[in-house]
Amino acid sequence: MKRFNILSLLTLSLVLVTSCDDDYMAITNPDAGKGRKADVETREYILHPLDWVSAADSISAAFVERFYCSTERRGEIDVFSYTSYNNRGDNGSCYWQQAHAMAAMVDWYLRIKESNPNQAAVLKDYMSRWFAQKGNNYAASRFRGSAGFGNNYTDDTAWNALALLQMYEATGDHRYFEAAESTWKECIRTRFPLNEYGWLIWILDAAEAGKSQKEADQTLECTNGPSSIIASMLARFAKDAGDEDAYREYLQEAYRCFDQNLSVMSPLGTLGNVPLSYTQGTCMEAGRLIWHLTGETGYLKKAIMAARAQMSEEMCEVYNGEFLMRNEGADYNNAIFHAVFYHWASRMVLDRDIDAVDSTIRKELQIFIKRHCWYYWTRGVDKKNWNDSYFSTWSYRPRALGSGGELGAYASAAQAMEAMCLINGEKL
Repeated sequence: MKRFNILSLLTLSLVLVTSCDDDYMAITNPDAGKGRKADVETREYILHPLDWVSAADSISAAFVERFYCSTERRGEIDVFSYTSYNNRGDNGSCYWQQAHAMAAMVDWYLRIKESNPNQAAVLKDYMSRWFAQKGNNYAASRFRGSAGFGNNYTDDTAWNALALLQMYEATGDHRYFEAAESTWKECIRTRFPLNEYGWLIWILDAAEAGKSQKEADQTLECTNGPSSIIASMLARFAKDAGDEDAYREYLQEAYRCFDQNLSVMSPLGTLGNVPLSYTQGTCMEAGRLIWHLTGETGYLKKAIMAARAQMSEEMCEVYNGEFLMRNEGADYNNAIFHAVFYHWASRMVLDRDIDAVDSTIRKELQIFIKRHCWYYWTRGVDKKNWNDSYFSTWSYRPRALGSGGELGAYASAAQAMEAMCLINGEKL
């Protein structure tokens, strides 16, 4: 994939659209390439449908009870812990994972805020308490910014600023928007000039992070993907408010971040040397949002390429004769990657306007999410031993009984089921 230098807004747009259109028909057609044929709904999860709402109620309630510290747990309160009831006392540096745990909580809140207002009020209170704790941000004060959510790691900062914007959209609480916007302006935007292409570097202070300068100066899709989403959302808010100058500035920043995705995207649509579900997911959402802002289909087509790549054999393993997302690592960082993909994939499924550009991708994603949810609920947890059963990094295999739980794997299962509930009513 061609590396694009930072050009003017108009020039970059034209180059990107031409490039995307050239690639798209040959690469992203569902029948083009090994392992890329569209799935057909013939499996057990279609023949034996589940009550997705009841399953989501059970999983999300257990997730929040087990992993949100509503009371003090070994010195931590009002944040998410790595392990069930913080039984190892090891969530002192858990920060970027907080964003994805919060995204799952936000989706539960969105689903029940009218049907179960009492529980929704509890979740809304938890969000406010989490906000007061700055999401468990461990960073030194010089990185934090006025809102307190900045971090030496640019991606950590971006993930949590993005969580704040989702909290704002869900609740209408303007504190969250103000914190996200100030974090962008003070702690993220200032890092664009530190890379020759205008992309965002990974780490601001290499020595503080114990990294080499070469490592710190990397421009990674895990940093630029969520940042492109933030800039796109801020551009939309500015446009809605009639602030054309701010709109153009945020849109230019969204382009810059998305351009880094182009630099690392393979012809198959995978991102980076080790493609991972969470970076595929943010590329999907960033491209979708820029398309809505500009009307230029090239961005959406790149987003669809990233989506189909995630559903292909390059990113999956074969289980029971079908593709399931591979285990990307049991480390507390890696275990939460799937949650990010489910979250953004559901937004693509719900976007009916996409059909005018690609008539099958929403259905493909719906089947893919449904398949994982069916395995999570029928094989991924031991319901006979519910109180001691936890999800693992495989959707079809629970953690060993007695081994306790882990935030990332459980957040992924909860997010998948909430995504299923969001799209379940769609007639595709």
